[in-house]
Amino acid sequence: MKRFGLLFVIVSSLLLSSCAGGYTRPSPVQPPVAVASPTDANRILSCLVESQKISRMDFKAEYKTVSTQAAGGTDAATMRLICLSLHEYASYKQFKAGMTTLVNYIKEHPDATDLQGIHGLLQRIDREMTGKWSQYSQSNKNLDEKEKLENANKELVARNEALETAAAQDQERIRELHVQIEQLKNIENIIKKRER
Repeated sequence: MKRFGLLFVIVSSLLLSSCAGGYTRPSPVQPPVAVASPTDANRILSCLVESQKISRMDFKAEYKTVSTQAAGGTDAATMRLICLSLHEYASYKQFKAGMTTLVNYIKEHPDATDLQGIHGLLQRIDREMTGKWSQYSQSNKNLDEKEKLENANKELVARNEALETAAAQDQERIRELHVQIEQLKNIENIIKKRER
C-alpha cells in the first residue's frame, strides 16, 4: 500500500507539474504572409492622393521637372507624369499627353495589366470632357448669338425711343402750328371786320 501511495504521489506530482507550465499548447498555424510590392496602378493612385494639396505654381514646376525626367525613361518618373496629368490643375493638353504616355507604357510593359483599368477610366473621362467641351462650345455659340440679338434689340429699342421722341416733338410742333393757324385766322377775321 505504501508503494501504491508513493506511486500515486509521484504520478500526481508529475501531472501537476505538467499543468503548471511544463505543458505547452501547440501554436496555431500561421498562414504565410505575402509581401506585396506596389503595382503601377497603386503608384499612380497613391500619387494622386499625395499631390491633391499642391498649389498651382508647385504643380506647374513639378510637371515640368517630371516631364523632363520621364523623357529620360525611368518608370517612376513615367508613373509620376501620368499621375500629374490627372491632377485638377492639368490642362487638357497635359491630360492627353498623360494618356499617350500611359498607352506607350502599357505597350512597353505588357505585364502591367493593372494599368488597363486606369486606361479605360481615362478614356471614359476623355469622352466626358470632349462631350462637355462640345456642349460648352455650343453653349458659348448660343451665348454669343444671344448677346448679338440682345445688342441688336437694344439698338432697335434705342432707335424706337428716338423715333417716338421725334414723333412726340413733331406732334408738339403740329399742335403749335395749329395754334398759330388759329391765331392767324383770328387776326384775319379781326382785319376783315375792321374793313367793313
